[in-house]
Amino acid sequence: MDNIVKTKILVENLMVGMTVEYRGEMLTVGKSDLSNGFMGYAFRGDASSKTITRIQFKVPTNKGIILR
Repeated sequence: MDNIVKTKILVENLMVGMTVEYRGEMLTVGKSDLSNGFMGYAFRGDASSKTITRIQFKVPTNKGIILR
């Protein structure tokens, strides 16, 4: 699909509501997915991976194409 933009970001920069690709699945980040423990920031309890793939969608509007 050419209307999807994938970028790698740090787990600590994740926010609730973002769409990510995790273990081959497209997921929406929920409040319970994020944690900050003694091992640092973690997504779904996995503190070993420090980056994650964020997915944004190209959406055409009357002012041009924007990312959501």
